[in-house]
Amino acid sequence: MMTILAAIVAHISAAKCRKFLAGDGITSPDFVLLPLLGVIEEGVSVDARAARKSVPALGETFSIAKNLDEYQSKICALAPSLADKNPVKVQLQKYRIGIIAAFARLGPLVMAGDVAEWNRQARLLLEEASNAYVASAAPGQRKYYAASMAEVFSFFGVPEGQVDAALAQMYGSSAASLHDDDS
Repeated sequence: MMTILAAIVAHISAAKCRKFLAGDGITSPDFVLLPLLGVIEEGVSVDARAARKSVPALGETFSIAKNLDEYQSKICALAPSLADKNPVKVQLQKYRIGIIAAFARLGPLVMAGDVAEWNRQARLLLEEASNAYVASAAPGQRKYYAASMAEVFSFFGVPEGQVDAALAQMYGSSAASLHDDDS
């Protein structure tokens, strides 16, 4: 059986860019998380207004998820323009892996209404991913932005050290030095 990390890496290696939300629950009446083979086995579709009434924290969840989906899509579109040995590409793909792993955890938590910790961890991931994207996308400046996200990646079931190792295998040594001390 393929691990979630292996399934995510296979997806980002082979697939074209796609959104994970068919409805964000903010600009649409429903929150709809699409399935992804090996990662998100069952999609989720909920009436966003009713869900927010019964679990107010879902409003924040839907907002964070909408923004995470937007950034993973932007990263996906930018990544092919960067050389595989570029540490910026590796860092952005690392955040993309984290975002996809966050979506993998989200479905069951939305259905259970137990999203407080997901919101906390996903907000941190969103902040770091957006900072890294903005730093890398500035015209003429492809800056490397690094932050340790060990707790976040662990919460989403993809330990940071394992993500770094998978990226090193995928892109070469530029990924190996991201966080050598993490496992």
